[in-house]
Amino acid sequence: MSSLVFFPTSPKEALVKEFVGKSIRDVPTPAAVMNVAAARRNCERMLEAVQKLELGWRAHVKTHKTVELTRLQVGEDVTRPANLIVSTLSEAEFILPLLEEYKSKGRQVNFVYGLPISKGAVPRLAAIAKVLGEGSISVLLDDPAQLAAAAELEKQSGVKPLAHIKIDMGGKRAGVVESSERFVQVAEAALAAHKAGAVVLSGLYSHAGHSYGGDSRVAAVKMLRAEVGAMLSGADRLVVKAKEAGITLPTIVVSAGASPTALAVQNLLSGQPDEAQDRETGTPELQAAVTELAELFKTVKSKGHAVEIHAGVYPTLDLQQLAAHSMASSKLSWRDIALTVVAEIHGVYPGRGTNGTDEALIGAGGLALGREFCKAYDGMAMVTPWGRNVPMPSCDVEDYEGWTVGRFAQEHGILTWAAGKRKTEKGLGAQGDAVEAGQLLRLWPNHACITSSHFGWYFVVDEDNAGHEDEIVDVWIKARGW
Repeated sequence: MSSLVFFPTSPKEALVKEFVGKSIRDVPTPAAVMNVAAARRNCERMLEAVQKLELGWRAHVKTHKTVELTRLQVGEDVTRPANLIVSTLSEAEFILPLLEEYKSKGRQVNFVYGLPISKGAVPRLAAIAKVLGEGSISVLLDDPAQLAAAAELEKQSGVKPLAHIKIDMGGKRAGVVESSERFVQVAEAALAAHKAGAVVLSGLYSHAGHSYGGDSRVAAVKMLRAEVGAMLSGADRLVVKAKEAGITLPTIVVSAGASPTALAVQNLLSGQPDEAQDRETGTPELQAAVTELAELFKTVKSKGHAVEIHAGVYPTLDLQQLAAHSMASSKLSWRDIALTVVAEIHGVYPGRGTNGTDEALIGAGGLALGREFCKAYDGMAMVTPWGRNVPMPSCDVEDYEGWTVGRFAQEHGILTWAAGKRKTEKGLGAQGDAVEAGQLLRLWPNHACITSSHFGWYFVVDEDNAGHEDEIVDVWIKARGW
């Protein structure tokens, strides 16, 4: 049974009636706010990049879990596939009406269930597959035993799932190392299932989680190259084994990405005027890395395979993404972070902080902000300039100085005057920008995926609407549960 029965979504109609037209200054806190203007820009840039580079595209919905932002991620061109990834079955069930809509318009739809398939997932996947039909469901494999679940999915739904072998690029989270004997075992089991008609072995899939540790455009491009290169080797081995066994395979899709490496493909379109001030633009190191990646894409295609890029957090961005520096700062800046959290100051503690600085208590702690850190500074969130007489930062996260959520408990956050790690090494300046009890703040979170998971809906604002930047224009409800 669909989890939507047990995890009902928030009442959109009632929320819209209550809040649309009001200001985000009038919402109960803590509250998640989505700036649709920034999200729209981020989505348009990605779609434009993959289209110009003639790459396949697959959008992950796990960060936001909404129908509205899914539409922005795949665009409105019905001639392009609406390829998605979900991290939970509830996400797939929640966006199913959207996929049915696309299918009714003749648009190709497919989603990857982002965990290697398990027996428990089969009934719910089968129910979706019956609605969407052939080619709509893709599953991941990293253990030969999972082919039994994939075969059961075909049996229950009458739809052959597409199967991708999950490749581990060193994160040791899920997947098999392409050069390992385990890869051979999974590949041989998948080929046997393909021959038996239980699955369609269609590609390889990796998640470059290690790319969050990168610190430059060059590093991000090189990480994507390593990812695609490993899967190309695996795809070539699959083709050889299939030929030896007399098995005909479809075009093998090499699906690579995480937001830092997916964003890195935009470096292949670099050299635009708005990049001129970025410190890496035009450097020999970046040019060499970009050339090598472009040549690798050509090699993959020349061998009859297809390249697909996937990512999830890129529409909203967050401090972790800024700290990865995976593309030009003109397109990866504080202004491009679409998700913020509104919180209220409950009290101020003069002189309690380091070197006699003030601290303050806000009503947003671990349950509102998450518990993932950012390598660029010590803290859980940074305070935006909203509502205060301070300018928008123009520095890197590592050089920021100001209010951060430096400590936290379940429902409490403690604002501290702090700085990014490069700035800290040089010593903090005098504290400025006083805050007071009752004041509302907007916070930039470290990791949008974790932060947003705690909220049932987003208050949507559109900062392109001059003079009404704080006005709520919509409420987007989210999938809940697993």
